[in-house]
Amino acid sequence: MNAIAKHSKYRLGGKQVTKKIPQPKLLTYENYVKLTPPNSGNFERLNGRIFFISSPKPRHQRISLRLSYYLGGFIIENNLEELFAAPMDVLFTPHDTFQPDLLFITKDRLSIIGENKIEGTPDLVIEILSPSNDANEAERRPMSYKRHIYESKGVKEYWLINIENQTLTLYKQTDNELRWQSDFQKNKH
Repeated sequence: MNAIAKHSKYRLGGKQVTKKIPQPKLLTYENYVKLTPPNSGNFERLNGRIFFISSPKPRHQRISLRLSYYLGGFIIENNLEELFAAPMDVLFTPHDTFQPDLLFITKDRLSIIGENKIEGTPDLVIEILSPSNDANEAERRPMSYKRHIYESKGVKEYWLINIENQTLTLYKQTDNELRWQSDFQKNKH
């Protein structure tokens, strides 16, 4: 297992020298709140670093709104409990705060809904990939990291919607792993 070196020990002129190696500061949720504009909804915290999220495009919002409408109606009709849409901070770890496009929390887990944020793992997370966050490797890395956090924190179901490909990829938590279940493509039978 690799560990982060916190000290450097070496000999200089016959003397043993120990120097402290500066560590990058991992921002807490409190730092994140202080450093980002209130109610902006355009920031996430990944591994203690703040990332700016560009505003979603109309196509993205159209899909999000339709999903909210249909899922929300189903959830209300069946008394399943709470559906939230971005921007909504979800505190996954002390150093990871994401704003999934949509998230669902079942009745037995309502205690994770705080006054200002969700303080735990939702049962369902839905992310909609806009062309901007699917365009290049630098922008795909945060999505891969987020999926890892969703998996390790126990998200039961994860939907990844790719606007350009018109697909929905479904993952389900099995044996502590988000495993691919199926791909659905628009207008494909």
